[in-house]
Amino acid sequence: MDDEEWLASMSSNKPEWEYHEICLWLPHKPETVEDIANDMAANGFRQDRAIATYEGKILDGRHRYEAALKAGADPIFAEFQGTKEEAIAYVTSENVARRHLSDFEKQEFYMHRTEVLGVRTRADNQHVSIDTSSPSQAKHADELGVSRPTIARWEKARQQIQSDPELKSAFDENGLIGVKRVQNKRKATQEEYNKIAKLKSLGERSEAESSNVNKKLDKYRDQGIDVDEVESQGDADRARDDYREQQRPITEMADAIAKILIDTKDYRFVASLARAAYSKQGELELAYNLITAEGNYNV
Repeated sequence: MDDEEWLASMSSNKPEWEYHEICLWLPHKPETVEDIANDMAANGFRQDRAIATYEGKILDGRHRYEAALKAGADPIFAEFQGTKEEAIAYVTSENVARRHLSDFEKQEFYMHRTEVLGVRTRADNQHVSIDTSSPSQAKHADELGVSRPTIARWEKARQQIQSDPELKSAFDENGLIGVKRVQNKRKATQEEYNKIAKLKSLGERSEAESSNVNKKLDKYRDQGIDVDEVESQGDADRARDDYREQQRPITEMADAIAKILIDTKDYRFVASLARAAYSKQGELELAYNLITAEGNYNV
């Protein structure tokens, strides 16, 4: 390619550019286009902020490109040189780590990114990808600027979407917003929830009714309602009993400590207990301020 051909390829006179799929993983914000366009109208297109292109499409700089069209500024283009994996890393670094994206927006970017790069689970070191060089969950977390538990939660959600054809189709068409719409549609209304809960309770109480109950529950399932999320009264009772059982040792221990605090006259012991209870920086001072401010105790 000679100089004239190269200049022509970078020219803003090229027919309207398309956006690369990696570029479309990021949210489009019209208000950002407006702000940049206002700046360009006053100051022109920044020479140091060329729009990155890749495989004949815009890779990074969608808002700047649209702002330039709106402001009548001449944009500058620069072709990204590298593999697709390197292009993803570039867009991640330039946008996800630097822009103020919400967790919802970052999660959607993660799901698209993982479809290409895959992810290696931390627990068993296996790969969820056709590529054996898949990044670990920790690497994804570091590059996206989120915690590792957050990535683990997002990965669990991603696998649920991938295993559910309806959710997968909704994600492919409308991203996580589409997934949320399907999930909300599946949730039972309060009236449906109460009817399903009663049916499930009836099935638990009467083995003779279980077949009839399942047929009625299947009708709700056919409507796309998530029957499994509805708790029967038996489920609720068991959950309450389990919680009480888990809390019983804590309650008994708290009662024993309270008795010791009331009976003892050893204030040094009480002070040691307070320091142990509020061991983190500022916790003891906060507890003291709350007690004295509410007039619970006069020092």
